Amino acid sequence: MLLQPITDHAKIVHYPFNEKASISRKITVIALLSTMAATLQAAGGLIPAAGLFINPLATAPAILSMVLPVRYGLLGYLLTLFLLFLI
Repeated sequence: MLLQPITDHAKIVHYPFNEKASISRKITVIALLSTMAATLQAAGGLIPAAGLFINPLATAPAILSMVLPVRYGLLGYLLTLFLLFLI
């Protein structure tokens, strides 16, 4: 199970989300992932010492949102950029 190709793991996440989730749920999940990514990314400037160790964790929500349908992943990426401009 652990040594499966990455595409198999992505399919496990992608297909149930794409088939079963409604549009409002998809947008809500992407918004939450974007908020988490923006918060973790901004931690480097808000908490100077500990934020440098927290900052690399911001890639996890961004990668997870890109595993979901690509259209929603790009939407999440743009939303993260917009949130970072606001912060």
